[in-house]
Amino acid sequence: MSQCTRRQFIGQIMVGASALTLAPIVKAEEPKPALPADDAYAKAMGFVLDTNNADSAKFPKHAPDQSCSKCQLYSGAEGDDLGPCSFFGGRLVPPTGWCRNFKPKSPA
Repeated sequence: MSQCTRRQFIGQIMVGASALTLAPIVKAEEPKPALPADDAYAKAMGFVLDTNNADSAKFPKHAPDQSCSKCQLYSGAEGDDLGPCSFFGGRLVPPTGWCRNFKPKSPA
């Protein structure tokens, strides 16, 4: 049986500790689920899957040309069926959706 010196032991502890520190960074991020229209928080924010279905009486600031794809909080790529919304914690929303937290993208 081989003997482990104090120096080797401390070195192994440091390697193990650094591996544990880096583990969360290396872990791949799991994809978020799609945001259902019947989610309680989504309902409270007036979220709809299609901007044309937004209740303009309840949300008078809504305009038909507002949609998730034109919002600062939406980060989906053009042409995607769904994209992450930072307001809803990265959950996926359709580009045609809308909620009362709409923030227009600044002109490029």
